Amino acid sequence: MGIAFMHGGSSLRLRFMRFVDGTNFLSHMAEELKIELKPYKPSLESIRFATSWTKAMPISNTVVGYIVRNYWFSSYEGDDVFHDNLAKELRNCEFEPVLFKKRGNREKGVDIGLAKEMLVNAFNQNFDLGVLFAGDEDYVGLVNEVKRYGQMINGAFFSHGLSPKLQTAFDEFRLIKKERSTLFEDQVYKDLIEKHSKPG
Repeated sequence: MGIAFMHGGSSLRLRFMRFVDGTNFLSHMAEELKIELKPYKPSLESIRFATSWTKAMPISNTVVGYIVRNYWFSSYEGDDVFHDNLAKELRNCEFEPVLFKKRGNREKGVDIGLAKEMLVNAFNQNFDLGVLFAGDEDYVGLVNEVKRYGQMINGAFFSHGLSPKLQTAFDEFRLIKKERSTLFEDQVYKDLIEKHSKPG
């Protein structure tokens, strides 16, 4: 059961934000579900399920609140039409799309964009608790810096691709894995599997 902080005799519901490293999430989601998909050119089915999975993850064991914004950061390969369709689908899934066109092997835009957005929102006190869906050790410095502004930072990611140092840096951490859940009975999941099942 969550805890609502008390102030002046009334409970305060905390403001939550989700920050998703979408490219890495899709890559490790494919590994977890044993499917084939291209993280840099995701299908609409993969976006629908991935965003549903992040939203299905509990925010915290200790506090209660409400979501003020969801962010999805990712690199993509494709033309302007693909960009616009991807951004539109993310909007439909209640995520703010922050997309970077992949050029060669360069993908630093995602890390930098996520760090900038989280730091700006933390500095302006736009959220009380942030949830980072990422596993790279590169994010340890970001998590520690945001905590200096006074916010709580929780994390969630798959066991594969997860840095132990990053896991330790979070105030709370949840492991993402396939398990018995209505999420895996929904049509969104069935559409994903039909689209991306490995041959044979």
